[in-house]
Amino acid sequence: MSFKFFIQLVEGRPVPFALNYTLGHLLSLGASWFLCGPKRQFNNMFDNKRKWTSVVYLSCLVITLVLVFIPLLWELKLFLLITCIMVQFCASCWYSLSYIPYGRNTAIRMAKRTLGLNESPIPLVET
Repeated sequence: MSFKFFIQLVEGRPVPFALNYTLGHLLSLGASWFLCGPKRQFNNMFDNKRKWTSVVYLSCLVITLVLVFIPLLWELKLFLLITCIMVQFCASCWYSLSYIPYGRNTAIRMAKRTLGLNESPIPLVET
């Protein structure tokens, strides 16, 4: 079923995918609230280490749901929804990495290595 919604997203009809994707994220937040309690989850989400990631993540969830229901040109809606979904995904990954010891640092190092942005200077070759 979700693959069908992804195909619709690719075809230019982003609403079903965006709605289900965002509702899935809200359900996962609800599950973690159930496991550790809303107060503890809220305190964990807004401690200094995760505050800005949580703000971006929750903002994208709300913005996506608002965009789904307001009438806009379909090209603009498609662009905005895909952007929000991508930011949602990145914020969710970054938030999850904050619970893994050295998770964020490892992800940064892997990204730098993959993109060829190692911090070591380029050695000079003597002729």
